[in-house]
Amino acid sequence: MMANRIPAIEVEGLRKVYRSLVAVDNVSFVMYRDEAFGFLGPNGAGKSTVVKILTGLVLPTNGTVRLLGQPVSNLEMRRRIGYLPELPNFHRWLRAKEFLEFHGRLYGMRGMELEKRCREVLALVGLDGREQQKLGTFSKGMMQRIGLAQAILNRPDLLLLEDRKSTR
Repeated sequence: MMANRIPAIEVEGLRKVYRSLVAVDNVSFVMYRDEAFGFLGPNGAGKSTVVKILTGLVLPTNGTVRLLGQPVSNLEMRRRIGYLPELPNFHRWLRAKEFLEFHGRLYGMRGMELEKRCREVLALVGLDGREQQKLGTFSKGMMQRIGLAQAILNRPDLLLLEDRKSTR
């Protein structure tokens, strides 16, 4: 039955080498829509490198990576992805609404669509009423919630959340 479904993520023979350091070696997996998938492993195992390759931030040395049926290099496909890094570094001088509007414009959103969606995601993550508050005054939990609001702003077909916990 899975044969008819297009994978959300398809990775085959992924390899990433930095000079003489092999960060990722022959990783393959498939993930379908409506599934949750996680990487487990010790520090230095290549988990973050794989996520960076999935977002297009790092190019693989070898292998195939397809997201939503398209090569990871497809820029239009990237608009269909939401991403929240483990340690986001947000523009602390921006107000919550300005921050979301900035990211919405990067996704190609404009006008009333963007205005409405900003209100929706702020309410969804429990930050309604904080539209005019500067990010620099947010608590750690509020920063995590504004990050999640940014990651889901574009109604992504694929959501990548990076949360690195030490396994030591």
